[in-house]
Amino acid sequence: QGFQFHHAKPEYVEMTRWLPTDQPSPLPAYAFTQVGVGGVVVNSAGHVLMVQERVSPTAKMQGSWKLPGGLADPGEDFADTVAREVREETGIAASLSNGGGVVSLRHSHGFRFGVGDLYVVVKLVCEGSEEIQMDERELAGARWVPWEEVRAMVAPPSAESFDGKVSQTNLDFISSALSGALIAGTPTPSSRPGVSSMVYTARAAET
Repeated sequence: QGFQFHHAKPEYVEMTRWLPTDQPSPLPAYAFTQVGVGGVVVNSAGHVLMVQERVSPTAKMQGSWKLPGGLADPGEDFADTVAREVREETGIAASLSNGGGVVSLRHSHGFRFGVGDLYVVVKLVCEGSEEIQMDERELAGARWVPWEEVRAMVAPPSAESFDGKVSQTNLDFISSALSGALIAGTPTPSSRPGVSSMVYTARAAET
C-alpha cells in the first residue's frame, strides 16, 4: 500500500515509494522517449532510395514516397538502426563510409503511448548491389529516385492526399543530406562500466 508503478518489463514490475512525506520524490521517471530514424541512402548515380509503406500512419499519407526507416532497438546507434531498417525493407546494404553522417533531428511530444519521439535522419551510402529486394509485407513500393524527380513530386502541405507525392519535410531532409553539413558520430569511452556512448559533433565548415 502506498507504492506507485514505475515501469514494467517482461521479467519484472518495479514499484516505488518515497518515504519522506514532507517533500516530493526526486526519483526520475522511466524512459519516456522513443527513437526513430530515417535514411537518405544514395547510390552511385546520386539517386535517393525512397519507399511507399503498405500501410501509412495516417490516411492522408497513404501512398506517399518517404525515407526508409523505423524504430531503434535497444543498444543501436542511429546509423546502425538506419542500416538495419534499409536492409530489412529493401535488401540494400548501406553504411556511413564515403560521405555519410547525421543530417538532422526532430523532437516531438505526445506520440503513441504518450511518449516523446526523436526522429533522426542519417545519410548512408549504398554498398554493393543496388538491386532492390522489397519486403512486400511492409512496403508497397521502393525505388531509386533522382533529385530532380524528388523535387517535382513535392505536394503542398494543404494537399488532401500525398498519394504518389513527397512531403516538403522529406524534401528538406534530402536537400540537407545532399548539400548540407553533416554531423559526425564518434565512439567515446564512458565513465560507467558497460555503457557505450556516441558523441555527435557538427563538422567544421571547409575553408
